[in-house]
Order: sequence, then structure tokens, then C-alpha cells
Amino acid sequence: ALNFDAASVTGVDIDENLIRRARSHLSFRSSRVRPATPETGRAIDYFPISAVLQHGHRSQDLVSRDAMAQAVSSNSVTFFCEDWVVSENPATSGPFDVLLALSVVKWIHLEHLDEGLEAFFRKCASSLVPGGCLVLELQPWRSYEKAVGPKKSPHFRENLKRIKHRPETSFPKLLEQHGLFHLVTSEELPRRISVYRKK
Repeated sequence: ALNFDAASVTGVDIDENLIRRARSHLSFRSSRVRPATPETGRAIDYFPISAVLQHGHRSQDLVSRDAMAQAVSSNSVTFFCEDWVVSENPATSGPFDVLLALSVVKWIHLEHLDEGLEAFFRKCASSLVPGGCLVLELQPWRSYEKAVGPKKSPHFRENLKRIKHRPETSFPKLLEQHGLFHLVTSEELPRRISVYRKK
């Protein structure tokens, strides 16, 4: 929203704490962005994201609730705390031009099993405009195995045994079945990110 002048952004997460952090971060960033000028042609962010990542922030000390509401409203950014896979909320169902699913597919799969994964891909397809893109990080199977270690949730360990779809073999076919076709994969980033386009 702030870096790419998005017309609107809808953020969804099942974790209320992450939604709260997203709102806080947006208000913090919004307070430091100056509008584009004819000279620069782009907005200027006077506070680097690296500082937030390294040192954190306490946005309540910096931005009032009114300023935060205005920042969210002016950038058409909204956040919802819900399980997007099963939600019927029209505000989070699109249609969207782009969907980002980064570091989340594994957790959806472990929680909702193969049926939930298929429901997720189906909802992605139905929530995109024709020609829209799904930007997807598919965690490898070894990442699933690490997620169910001894200190993790016990039901995930049991669920892992019940999963038949594998990221490296099943996912591309499943995505195609739901009308999402591979466009490009970035091998240069630390994480493997693929883009699928809705026909």
C-alpha cells in the first residue's frame, strides 16, 4: 500500500496478534511517508523498514488512534482476523487482482488437511479476477516435517501422517485443476516464490 501505491489492500490472518501488529506497523509507516511531489514523482518514506525490524517500535507513542484510522482509510488498507479458507466474508472474498500467500500454505495444509488445501486453492481461484495472479510460497515437505517437531502442536504430528498431497508433486496439478497456471518462479530470492495466473 505504501511502497507501491496500491488502490486497495486487504490483509487477512487467523492470528489476532499478527493483525494487531500489522495495524500498528501500518500506522507507524504511514506517519513517516510524505506524499509524492512533482520533483520526485514518488512518495518518500523517512523511516527505513530495517530500523523497525532491528529495533521494533511502539506506535502508540508516535501516532494517535485518529491518525492511524486516517492512514488506514486514506490508503484503503483493511485488516481482518479470520480463517480465510472457510470465511464467507464478502470483504475478503474479492475479486482481487493479486493474492499473496507467503509462509502460510503449510499451516493451512497441516490444520485443514488435503481437503482444506483444495478448498484454499479453490477460494484463491474464485477470489481472483480473470488474469489475476496468485503469488505463492510453497514450503517444501522437509519444512512440514520441521513444523511438527517435539515442541510443536501434537495434532499437527497426527495430521502430517494423513496428508497425501505433497508440495513438490501434487500442488502444480491441483492449482491447474482450479484454473491457476504457472507463470514464473523466482529462484533468486531466499525463498522460492511462484506466480500463478488465473485463466
